Amino acid sequence: MSEFKVLRGRTILVDVPVRKESSIQLSEKDEEHIMQETIKLWNKLNVYAVGDKVEDVKVGDKVYVRTSALNLETVERLEVGGTMKFVLSEMDVVIIW
Repeated sequence: MSEFKVLRGRTILVDVPVRKESSIQLSEKDEEHIMQETIKLWNKLNVYAVGDKVEDVKVGDKVYVRTSALNLETVERLEVGGTMKFVLSEMDVVIIW
């Protein structure tokens, strides 16, 4: 599953949805703006890993996370297994599917 031993506390890692690549070259600022708009559409993020104190969320669950928690200026990002993950708090999860 993961390339680390333990995820601590009430932390969860969710997969960052992969956006289709555009053939048009965009500036970094435009890319960030498009990504911010795309984030608003994410409503079922896949849970990659859960911390040792997480109670309700399990690996493989689909979750809706508060949009404010996905702010690209503040959300922690971590590369695990060759793909990007968001590091979030269990408290940011609103719905579990």
